[in-house]
Amino acid sequence: MSKKLIEAKGQTNPCSSTENVSEKTPLIGGKDEGNGQRAGLSMEQTAILIAGEMAGSGVLALPRALAKTGWVGVPLIVLICTVAAFSGKRLGDCWSILEDRDPEMRTRKRNPYAIIVDQALGKTWSVVVSMAMIVTLFGASVVYLLLSAQIIEAVLTSLVPSITICTWYLIVVGAMTPLLFFGTPKDFHLMGILAFGSSLVACILYFIEMMNEASPFTYRYGIHGFMDFFLAYGTFMFAFGGASTFPTIQNDMADKKQFGKSLHYSFLAVLVLYLLVAVGGYVVYGERVLPNVALSMSATPLTLAANVLMAIHLLSAFVIIINPVCQEIEELYNVPRESTGWRMIVRLSIMAAILFIGESIPRFYTLLALIGATTIALLTYILPSVCYLKLISQPPREGQAPIETPGWRKMVCYEVIALGVVGSIAASISAISAIFSTSMAVPCYL
Repeated sequence: MSKKLIEAKGQTNPCSSTENVSEKTPLIGGKDEGNGQRAGLSMEQTAILIAGEMAGSGVLALPRALAKTGWVGVPLIVLICTVAAFSGKRLGDCWSILEDRDPEMRTRKRNPYAIIVDQALGKTWSVVVSMAMIVTLFGASVVYLLLSAQIIEAVLTSLVPSITICTWYLIVVGAMTPLLFFGTPKDFHLMGILAFGSSLVACILYFIEMMNEASPFTYRYGIHGFMDFFLAYGTFMFAFGGASTFPTIQNDMADKKQFGKSLHYSFLAVLVLYLLVAVGGYVVYGERVLPNVALSMSATPLTLAANVLMAIHLLSAFVIIINPVCQEIEELYNVPRESTGWRMIVRLSIMAAILFIGESIPRFYTLLALIGATTIALLTYILPSVCYLKLISQPPREGQAPIETPGWRKMVCYEVIALGVVGSIAASISAISAIFSTSMAVPCYL
């Protein structure tokens, strides 16, 4: 299985010729044959795509998470955002190192994250990463569609009160299935604009509605305890856990060296939106805030418009985050890029699995924290720094200079790894305890 998961060195990309790849092959994309267009995403498109992918379900769950941590959660959100951005930049640096060392890496790959881990830690860990990516993005995809169905149910409950979230989820999955057939991120960069734009406006409308409902007698307790604090910590980690898609997006850039700038802009935009809604929700609703803050608000035209926009965002972000899963599974089964029929079968199978999981677990908020504390912690907060430190310590190849890295950057890498490991263990214990201490929802088909 590991041989199928990893594109071994020297293997020809089935979609692009590598016959002329050499040390002189440029690190930036050239032009597509026949149409004269840049063969990849621009820095701005990449920033919007990353921001659109991240600013989703996390923003709706943050106010409740902040209620569990008290005001300590505000600097904690900023810290986790900074750590996630630092780790994302290290992940981008890892791919640049591989391209500098091996011209064969300058062609587009389906599974760049697994290749990075393969080169740094070996094939066993690359298989672990591939599985963790599938679990993370698959789980997040289910969450996005469930949240969308929940919001649509709330918006249309007065018109069609007999339709439950189980039916709406089935409708949403069916409507999104045709959009699953995009090839790679460069084929749907407009989804990033739609996802981030709708999220931006929705968050502003949510904030305005919160201010309209503000009361001077809101009760706020503060830190609830160890278990609740780290359950919230897992939610914070989930909110900024987009690193599993970063290498796939970076691999589709025209100039991959600009990836760091794209990350800075996207994380800054997402942090502003998150703080706006998280602080606003905590200040206005306090301990009364629900796991989905949109359901805590009164049914007003502002809330209605914001809910519609947030549903649009979640559906657009779903297209972005499910694509790496599709490519990873296609790589696992050696599905040729030009084989439309087999690709459709694989992607329809993925959608069927998403439908089954969502109909089986319609209650999912504690799963957010569990995903954030386990696979997202591994992919976003631990492995990027581990791989970076490993790659820069490897001896240079003949004719290549060693990589010079400032001492402070290495120290920060070790601190980020320690923070990720400790936080992951504590948050995982809290999330598992929360899952088994509450009654599970009955599956829709029962």
